[in-house]
Amino acid sequence: MRLSNAALTILLLRETSAGSTHDQRIADTTPYPLPVGSRLLQDLGFRAFTLDHVEIIVPTRKPRGRALTRAQKAANRRIARRRVRIEHVNSSIKRCRIVHDTCRLRKAGVRDLLMEVCCALHNLRVRLTPWQPMV
Repeated sequence: MRLSNAALTILLLRETSAGSTHDQRIADTTPYPLPVGSRLLQDLGFRAFTLDHVEIIVPTRKPRGRALTRAQKAANRRIARRRVRIEHVNSSIKRCRIVHDTCRLRKAGVRDLLMEVCCALHNLRVRLTPWQPMV
């Protein structure tokens, strides 16, 4: 689980958890150092996740048997334009093939260390050639 700012620099990286633990349960148990008045863009997998004094931005789901209004569709498109930038961060991290491919390193802590290194490389790339910040 990662947290990025508007400049798409990775600010928080949580260690991996063993077994098949759902992301929602991990998010509920993780303290987030977000300042009051922050905005958090998240996907529909975390609909029940909330933080005090933080605005949560989530796309609107299509109601069963009905269609979204034009305003809801436009809002979802605006969110999707921002979300694609986060997917670009994920792609930048996965340039390191050791994160993308199956990792057979079984020693405790090695996978987390590899992820830290790959995120640090992403932050270095962003620092050397800044991306356009998210609006």
